[in-house]
Amino acid sequence: MSVFDTIEVERNGRLWRLDWKNRYDPVTLLVLGAVGTGVSVIGTLQQGRQQEKIAKRQAEIDIASAKQTREASVEEARIKRERGRVLLAQQKGAAAAGGIRLNVGAPLVIEAETEAAITQDIGFALERGREESDFLRSRAAITRASGRAARRKSRFSALRQGLLGAATIGTRAREAGLFRRPPPVALPSGLPRVGTFRPQVGATLARF
Repeated sequence: MSVFDTIEVERNGRLWRLDWKNRYDPVTLLVLGAVGTGVSVIGTLQQGRQQEKIAKRQAEIDIASAKQTREASVEEARIKRERGRVLLAQQKGAAAAGGIRLNVGAPLVIEAETEAAITQDIGFALERGREESDFLRSRAAITRASGRAARRKSRFSALRQGLLGAATIGTRAREAGLFRRPPPVALPSGLPRVGTFRPQVGATLARF
């Protein structure tokens, strides 16, 4: 359509004059508005579902990491315990080879201190694994909750968009006079009763 073109379109028994500034009649605009509102609502719902899906996936990764961290700490503690036994055995063997009595005096104190250090080291490994595992599990719970909250928010947003869109469409339809019946058209005198005539702006189209 050029800037000089003007056409007339019939909608709901009314004629609308369209030009390069007003390219669409009110009915077409209402349809486009309804489609746009529907697309926005669907997009908002899909966004909420996608956010929840991503949150669930991240939570699953954290849960798996928490399990692996806990298992790794248990394995680390087992290795430390085994190494501690080897160390104690080496100490006892060295003392026995030197003719030192192990159940009295300094050798006994050294053995007790070594066992205490090994036990403490094992405890640190288990505690560190437990804390890291608990942190990951807590983060997973928070992530899941945020995903559910995002989906609920998307539902409310979609509902608000739908209601506002419906209200806007209704207002525009009322302003365009689409809820009113078109006035009856008096036939100009001298027109034949057959065929189709092209009325002027403001008249309704009819076939005779």
